Amino acid sequence: MFSKLISVRILSGVPVLACLCSLLVAVAAPAPVSARAPDPRAQSGSAQRIAAVVNNDVISVRDLNTRMALVMATSGMPNTPEVAQRVAPQILRALIEETLKLQEATRAGTIASPEEIQGGVRRLEQQNGMPPGALERNLRAAGLEWDAVLRQVKAEISWVNYVRRTLLGRASVSPEELAIYENQLKRNLGQPEYLIANIFLAVDSPGQEAEVRALADRLLEQLRKGASFGALARQFSRSASAERSGDMGWVAPGDFDPEVLEALSTMQAGNVSRPIRTYGGYEIVLLRSKRTAGSAGNGTPLARIVLPSAGPQALPPDRFQALRSQVSTLRGCEAFNRLAEELGAPSAPVAMVGPESLAPEIRSRIQGLGVGQVSPALKFDDGEAYFMVCERPPEGIPPRDELRDRLVQRKLEGLSQRRLRDLRQQAIIDIRI
Repeated sequence: MFSKLISVRILSGVPVLACLCSLLVAVAAPAPVSARAPDPRAQSGSAQRIAAVVNNDVISVRDLNTRMALVMATSGMPNTPEVAQRVAPQILRALIEETLKLQEATRAGTIASPEEIQGGVRRLEQQNGMPPGALERNLRAAGLEWDAVLRQVKAEISWVNYVRRTLLGRASVSPEELAIYENQLKRNLGQPEYLIANIFLAVDSPGQEAEVRALADRLLEQLRKGASFGALARQFSRSASAERSGDMGWVAPGDFDPEVLEALSTMQAGNVSRPIRTYGGYEIVLLRSKRTAGSAGNGTPLARIVLPSAGPQALPPDRFQALRSQVSTLRGCEAFNRLAEELGAPSAPVAMVGPESLAPEIRSRIQGLGVGQVSPALKFDDGEAYFMVCERPPEGIPPRDELRDRLVQRKLEGLSQRRLRDLRQQAIIDIRI
């Protein structure tokens, strides 16, 4: 049983502007042997058989099996031969794209350093209230290979570095573009907005229609059985939002395909749509929340206190109990921040966060929380975390600097997707299974 989903962003070093990437993982209890990596085909031949060759780099069957085990574990999909057979082609495509990212980053000199990779892992833990080392310990305890996680972190950070170095200069926003966007937001004031996540499955040719529809139905079936939407988006979606575990933030009606808007109009918060046929493929949409445009909620100043009970930073039992009692009596952010600073990482004083960048478990604890109130405890295998909202932002249109940053990020995501498409078209890819 997987106790906690992590859905966070690894910051690239360009404040708000960079193409933010998410690594979606889970904290796991030890898994039985039957839940570990299957062969997507019959269990014949060596695990070192070649699954695909991407230019001069080999993806082995073992690489594919290892990634499938990670996907099954973090998404909650059953690790059966039948499911593995269905999802193996999509996971192989994800590995091919990851390889292309690493190859291009190598050519451009933007490969993530060991320090950047470890920093990315630490931020994953810190931003989700986990003690240092907990992620690796729990994944290893579940029988999953830590190197598979590190490869994903390396590929995503390397690609963010590449986008920042080679594409950022092409993502400038003119005063005219900013004015048009600002006027659009003003016209939308008072209209509904939707906080959504999506999974987009591309149909690249008519011959893929049945295969992609079958995969969409399979993903929906697994979502209804409790699979993680973000994990499936991260591994299967072809949308730019896949880098953020499917999260698209708040979206106005005019930004949707008509078919998607029609589905959203009948959905309640927390609902997942059926597969929707749109231009280019099938889309599955998760509606997280609805609001009126211009209302508060674009960002929340949030502080956290983490009390580790295991691992290198574990608190002695008596200290743990004393701090737990102390936290429950705190009132106001000044006192909360003071204790957070005293404890140090992974605790942290107030910082601005958007609702789409928080794991659902954290979001549910701060929703409706009054300013200066301590949240209920978020318990995990290695301790507990508490949160406090320090301010509720005013209503209205965000500042122009924030609007400019949004437009820059949109452009970067589009440029990033187009560059990946070009790399796929230019590459020599030989799939052998």
